[in-house]
Amino acid sequence: MYYRKGVNIKNMENKFIKQSLPAIANKHSKILILGSLPGDKSIKEKEYYYNPSNQFWKIIYSIFGKKEDVPQLYEEKIKFLYEHDIALWDVYSHAERKNSADENITAEEFNNIKTLLINYPTIKKILLNGKKAQKGFEKYIVENDIDCEYEYVPSSSSAHAINHLEKVECWKKAII
Repeated sequence: MYYRKGVNIKNMENKFIKQSLPAIANKHSKILILGSLPGDKSIKEKEYYYNPSNQFWKIIYSIFGKKEDVPQLYEEKIKFLYEHDIALWDVYSHAERKNSADENITAEEFNNIKTLLINYPTIKKILLNGKKAQKGFEKYIVENDIDCEYEYVPSSSSAHAINHLEKVECWKKAII
């Protein structure tokens, strides 16, 4: 349950309050990929990057030579992340946002990334999926006195208009 300024978010009637999904990490995770906040389809289905127009899963599978093998089952996608020592979460725990666009995020509150890094000390690098995640994370590390390696990667969103192959190359350099 999340709280904002003493108000229980679960009991609020504001349909624009959006909440993050739980972190995906295990004791072998070495890279943490942080998005900003899941889109509406992802929140509804409780699956990161559920929207087929988002290129996240295609990018991740392409990096490891499996671009044609993206499974439908979410559990298989998570297993693939674990096999490649990748953790996944969001910078924001909740925020107000009309629709799924990052530019509409306001009144945001941070996830407790510091505790996640303490609980998973094998994580040595953080990739920030998009500009909103980057700006939020840079604010978070200053407020929470975190010293870690992090790197911006182009947003996996189809709204970020660069060629898919360019995205894959940028992500691959950051991950491999």
